[in-house]
Amino acid sequence: MNLLLWKWSGEFDSPAKRKRHSLKFEDVTRQFCKDGDHPAIGDADISAFSDALDSEFGSNADNWPFALETYAKCAVVNYANSQRFELVPRIASIGRRFGLNASEF
Repeated sequence: MNLLLWKWSGEFDSPAKRKRHSLKFEDVTRQFCKDGDHPAIGDADISAFSDALDSEFGSNADNWPFALETYAKCAVVNYANSQRFELVPRIASIGRRFGLNASEF
């Protein structure tokens, strides 16, 4: 399983703007999987998010129960389905502290 964490870009940073474009989380996730980006993905402090994961799960990423792949504007967390219900709420909660959305794919 994968979890995409990203922040809305200025063009899509309100519900009204997203509604105008009929944009949903799944649209962002689908295009990210296809192209590695989406216009709705804005700049985010991915480094600070990664540091917060260090604080929560320990500084040795090799011991984490997931793999983290960072990009310039977003991050993807890969985890086993058996860990899903434990990890997703914790990771998504950390992401929200940095204004990040989370969607599974």
